Amino acid sequence: MKKYTFASFSFLLLFLVFVGLYFTAGSGYYETEERKKTSLTEEQIALFEQDVKEGKEIDLENYLSLNDKNYDNVISSTALSVSQKIGEYFEKGLNTFFNAMASAMNPK
Repeated sequence: MKKYTFASFSFLLLFLVFVGLYFTAGSGYYETEERKKTSLTEEQIALFEQDVKEGKEIDLENYLSLNDKNYDNVISSTALSVSQKIGEYFEKGLNTFFNAMASAMNPK
C-alpha cells in the first residue's frame, strides 16, 4: 500500500471540502428562502383585498410578515468565500487544460 505524502493528502482533503461546500451552496436553500418571501399567506391576501376595496393606501410592507433571521457566521462566510475562490481556480485550471488539449489535437 502506498503511503500518501502530506501534499497529496492535503490536496485530497481540500478537494473533498470544496465538493462538499459546492453541493451545499447548490442545494437551493437560498432560493427556497427567497421563494418564501415572495409568497403571501391567505390572511395577508384577504387583508390586502379588503384594503383595496376600502381605498386605503397600499404599502407592501404592511402585508409581508417576514422573519428575517440572519444565520450567517464567520465560519460559513469564510467557507463560502474559500469555496468560491477554489471554484474560480479550478475553472481557470480546467479551461487552461482543455485549451491546451484542444490546441494539441488541432495544431495550426
